[in-house]
Amino acid sequence: MDKAKVKKLIISLIAVFIIVYVLYVFITSVFDVDGIDTEIATRLTATDSFYKDGIIIRDETLIKDNNNGSISYICNDGVSVKKNEIIAKWYDNEEDVLNNQKIEEIQQEINRLNKLKLSATNGDLGIDTIDSRISNSIREFNSNIADKDFINTNTYLDNLTYLVTQRLIVTGKSVDIENRIEDLTAQKNELNSGSNNAVANVKAKIAGCFVSSVDGYESVYDYNSVTDINYEQYSKIKSEQPKKIAKNTIGKIIGNVNWYIVCPISESEMLKLTTKSFNNVIIKMPFASADSLPGTIEAINKSSDGKDSILIIRCDYMNSDLAKIRNENIEICLNTYEGIRVSKSALHDDYVTKITEDENGNEIKEKKKVQGVYVLYGNELQFKEVSIIYSGSDFVICDPAPENDVLFNGKTVSLYDNVVINGSDLKDGKVIN
Repeated sequence: MDKAKVKKLIISLIAVFIIVYVLYVFITSVFDVDGIDTEIATRLTATDSFYKDGIIIRDETLIKDNNNGSISYICNDGVSVKKNEIIAKWYDNEEDVLNNQKIEEIQQEINRLNKLKLSATNGDLGIDTIDSRISNSIREFNSNIADKDFINTNTYLDNLTYLVTQRLIVTGKSVDIENRIEDLTAQKNELNSGSNNAVANVKAKIAGCFVSSVDGYESVYDYNSVTDINYEQYSKIKSEQPKKIAKNTIGKIIGNVNWYIVCPISESEMLKLTTKSFNNVIIKMPFASADSLPGTIEAINKSSDGKDSILIIRCDYMNSDLAKIRNENIEICLNTYEGIRVSKSALHDDYVTKITEDENGNEIKEKKKVQGVYVLYGNELQFKEVSIIYSGSDFVICDPAPENDVLFNGKTVSLYDNVVINGSDLKDGKVIN
């Protein structure tokens, strides 16, 4: 056999050996070997939270007006208004309402086009700036669509159209703005000739957040005594029916920026909140808002028997969706934990060794029994201490980088470690066949 064939044979045998060895290591690290089951340590984020049905209580003042005709709201729900600011207008009929709304839309477009004309003459915007604004507008639009927020779709499309047109102008493309302004002005004048002006204005009597709808609970819940609600009072107001809404009611204003979530909690939940002295929590209302809301625990009022309590959470964030909700499913998030996930079946107690030196440079070995896990390296077990930061039903989350004084010898489980979750006669340094 010539040397070339021998060389090829040797290379082939080495390649086969490497493949077999890699397969062996993989199989022994994943599958049951010598009575041992393992799992890969992965990263996990968990939230310590509980779910409740809550009542929303706000400082609400009804808006009443005795004019007749068709009403047109000037303000969107959830916006802040000043005292005496016009929030709605009355017209003789619905046709006048629609015509005046169309006139307002046309005027807004004319204003945008005039602003675009300034872009062509000023030259104070660069392409990079405009491109960045276009990208941000698209991302924001996509985010709202993903959250199923279609209320402001037209606004996003108008803004995007404006930015694209602005880019065309800045890059020297021909855009006929003047003719478009003339056409819009003609449409506006035609609508003005056949439309009547508003017959009356509705002004805000107080400053606050405007909402065009009411639900009849505005006068059922007492905002001024909300932090004093106990379990017995909660049970009573929970059964209250909404008040009849007067025909001349056209909306309401939320006067105080602070609003409250009131819900019952169990004895164990109350102890968790008071033992750890939680002040701030995160509120999630998946059926009402895509936003996570910061909240402050205002009060925890116990029942007469001390078993159940009423939790009052204060919030100050508001939008059009939150301004309308009353009874809502809420998630109260206390803490978020992120670390290495380990099954509870992997936890054991064993000794670890710490090696230090004295002042003379002599080696000192110390042993201590700690809680940890066995990790399979190749075919050998190594015991590693763990620092548990969260405990779930069948798993724990371990801190991947605890403070120096937390671990006895400074070694802990790492991401992607092959952790033993089942086995007998486990010990540090054991060789697995």
